[in-house]
Amino acid sequence: MSIIFATLLMFGLSSCNNENKEINSPVPEKEKTLEMNADTLNAKIYASILDEIVERRSHIPEDALSVVGETQKFLQMIESGNKQKAIDFGHNLIGKLEVLLAKDPSLSFIPIDANFTTDELVTDIGTVRTIVKAAEKAMKDGYYQAAAKLLGDLRSEVIISSYYLPTVTYPDAVKVAVALLEDGNTDEAKAVLQQVISSIIVEKTVMPLPVLKAEQMIIEAAKIDAKDHENAGKVVNLLKNARYQLMLAEEMGYGKHDKDYKFLETAIDDLQKSVEAKSDSKNAFDSLKSQIKKFKERLFPKGEAENRTEKTKESKKTGNK
Repeated sequence: MSIIFATLLMFGLSSCNNENKEINSPVPEKEKTLEMNADTLNAKIYASILDEIVERRSHIPEDALSVVGETQKFLQMIESGNKQKAIDFGHNLIGKLEVLLAKDPSLSFIPIDANFTTDELVTDIGTVRTIVKAAEKAMKDGYYQAAAKLLGDLRSEVIISSYYLPTVTYPDAVKVAVALLEDGNTDEAKAVLQQVISSIIVEKTVMPLPVLKAEQMIIEAAKIDAKDHENAGKVVNLLKNARYQLMLAEEMGYGKHDKDYKFLETAIDDLQKSVEAKSDSKNAFDSLKSQIKKFKERLFPKGEAENRTEKTKESKKTGNK
């Protein structure tokens, strides 16, 4: 954050200047308290992410887990100079790949792993608007790299990555490497293996942390409300905090001006009135939980597959690798 605020000062702006770039639009007020332990909130978010990782890994064929490691071992054997041992190992690896393909020849990619990273920016809507305003000024004045840095740091998200073997190229490349080795072309065989190891495909799903926080706050509010109406104040507090988190996600550019943000915020407002009136809100809570789940699936679907070599600047904090 120090770099961000240094850049803000450079352009004569500070986090205290919460003027919105949109005329006469007030900065939403953040609740001073949260009726939910912060550690509990984070634990619930990561538990839901781990459930997703487990679900994805459940589709990984058992033999696929060792393929990449064995390809690397094949490369090490070649480098060690034991040609015949490396050739025998390479043929064994080809056999494993053929077994994998035989299970479902129509597969374009074979899943081999899944993990997640997080990159969280602790901020508020006023500060986000200040950063965006500074970036706009930097762009206008020609300081494009400064603007890119400001906007590049403006993210708070979980990235779920799924890794795949490209079935069209990976098996054939291993066969080529073995053939080259048999012909005595050791350097060429190593080059082919180094290339194939870097050809693993990664598919990314980006989930904004503010949206995940809002979802867990709504789930917690529903649990409290289901017990009795004596804790209506706590339920309302959680709903207000959830609404703020959704607004924060929108301000940060995650689906900016998406109609579902407004729809969810309106649903929370209506639910808050129901809770304050101590009405039966179970159906409304069930509907809201379903809506935010569908919102996530629609707005933040699984990402496009991309080459693993392009994924070199991943996040500051890594989980479950």
